[in-house]
Amino acid sequence: MSPPEPLWSKGIKADNLSKTMGRLFRYIGKYRYLIYAGVLISMVSSAIVLIAPQYLNDVVNMISHHISTGEPMDIDGIARLILILVGLYSLAAVLRAVSGYIIPSASEYNGNVMRKGLGEKITKLPLSIIDRMSIGDVMSRFTNDAENIRWQSAECIAHTISALIMIFGSLIMMFMMEWRLAVVSIIPTVIGFVLVFVIVRTSQPRFKKQAKNMGRANGLVEETYYGLEVVNSYNGREDVRRRFEEINEELFHDSFVTRFISGSMPLITGFISNLSYVIVCIVGSMLVLENVIGFGTIVAFIIYVKEFSEPLNRLSHTLASIQNVGASAERIFEFFDLPEMEDESSKERTEGVRKGRVVFKDVCFSYVPGKEIIHNLNLTVEPGQKIAIVGPTGAGKTTIANLLMRFYELDSGSITLDGVDLRDMTREDVHNSFCMILQDSWMFNGSIRDNITFGRDIPDDEILRACEAVGILDFIKALPDGLDTVLSEGESISAGQRQQVNMVRAMVRNTPLLILDEATSAIDSATEKRVQRSMDEIMDSRTSFVIAHRLSTIEDADNILVIRNGDIVEQGRHDELIRRNGFYRELYDSQFEDCE
Repeated sequence: MSPPEPLWSKGIKADNLSKTMGRLFRYIGKYRYLIYAGVLISMVSSAIVLIAPQYLNDVVNMISHHISTGEPMDIDGIARLILILVGLYSLAAVLRAVSGYIIPSASEYNGNVMRKGLGEKITKLPLSIIDRMSIGDVMSRFTNDAENIRWQSAECIAHTISALIMIFGSLIMMFMMEWRLAVVSIIPTVIGFVLVFVIVRTSQPRFKKQAKNMGRANGLVEETYYGLEVVNSYNGREDVRRRFEEINEELFHDSFVTRFISGSMPLITGFISNLSYVIVCIVGSMLVLENVIGFGTIVAFIIYVKEFSEPLNRLSHTLASIQNVGASAERIFEFFDLPEMEDESSKERTEGVRKGRVVFKDVCFSYVPGKEIIHNLNLTVEPGQKIAIVGPTGAGKTTIANLLMRFYELDSGSITLDGVDLRDMTREDVHNSFCMILQDSWMFNGSIRDNITFGRDIPDDEILRACEAVGILDFIKALPDGLDTVLSEGESISAGQRQQVNMVRAMVRNTPLLILDEATSAIDSATEKRVQRSMDEIMDSRTSFVIAHRLSTIEDADNILVIRNGDIVEQGRHDELIRRNGFYRELYDSQFEDCE
């Protein structure tokens, strides 16, 4: 049983864009110094570019003076100014090249930091949180959102700062040269900037919705892929296609709008720039005729207008990217802000459980506050006992196993292992005391040996004995590389064989406690009997909890707990429970009636 309400359905409220970008800048840590360096170099380059038009102004005025007066041209002076101009622009080009290397490198580091943070975070989340997640949505944060940050995060920050420096620097230089010409030339640009700002503010929800719909699409693809057999067997392909088309249509619409917005802002700023050039030429010519300024001032102003409007154009591109990065960062920070498991660094490590005595005392538990699943559970299990847990679906059988493993924390009461409260043990020590075989067998891409040993050093003869015990040795020997055969998603291995490999994994791990949750559900009856004998040998020396639906498999249990609505309504050995003619007898008889 798991929590019914998906985690993301509550709609965690994200911070605004400026706060999100500020948090991103702080989170990247030491790599922000690369951005500082890139910005500093860009500032020096911008300062050089802003100074250069002053020399060009002098060159043009010297030539203009020669033309208008007929006086000899100062060739040496002009040549000296031209050399200075070439040197300044060359130095600016070198500095921009260095900045162009540093800033993308910072983005790569930023993406790496975010991926590491996501990887560390998911290992700290309690199962109560993980159960409420959409796998596809989480994977979208690891891939799409982290990739957005890797691709353009540092560029957004650095280019924004350098663009602002160029805008204000050009503005200052223009006002220093001729304030009247400066005023008329920047009016269109200011109008364009305000327009871009309004577009950014109104379009930000679209970028957020685009990222959210990408996660929804990934989630649907993931769940359809893993449930494709069910989808096909129930002819649900049209329903899945319809749901995907609905999400895809929303994603297409949002992506189309955001792309249109991103593409329209440069067009707006480009039109404003051309309008500013026209104004400078017309008004500047009038001032020249009135002998207020020289031709060099017009030339310098055209360059300054270019240096003023081009950063605004880049800023429009950057703002669109910032919105995309901000939306991705918000989704990642939502993930980072999820509650984590209790920090156990202050707890002392124990030597682990040796005997395997388990005591439940007044245990109460609920997935959702106010909806209790386990009610005042009291139970004492002696070392080596085999405890079977039976009951209808949703009664709380698997919940008991999850509480034993500390996947969930109790609401009240206590569970002790060899007299030690689970809450006083680290989760690692608890997990080292148990071995689990689940109904849904899990294997990772790797060799069969790796799947069995999980990195521990276990001799081959011990592994092969365990394989023979569960009836999978002949299958492994028939494989090209035996235990070293690498399993992949395309490898032909049945669900039953996967479950047998999981049993071997449990057999070679010497733990005092064992949990089996419908461990033989995917195995045929003949193999099940053989495996059951092997499992009985293992359980003879371990305290075992067996969650079973097939009651015929737990008739030899030392104690059978009959769970109903979170309460133990009956307990005892099989024969005792049959004689009582209670709820267990009803469950037992119903299974055999079905068989008849």
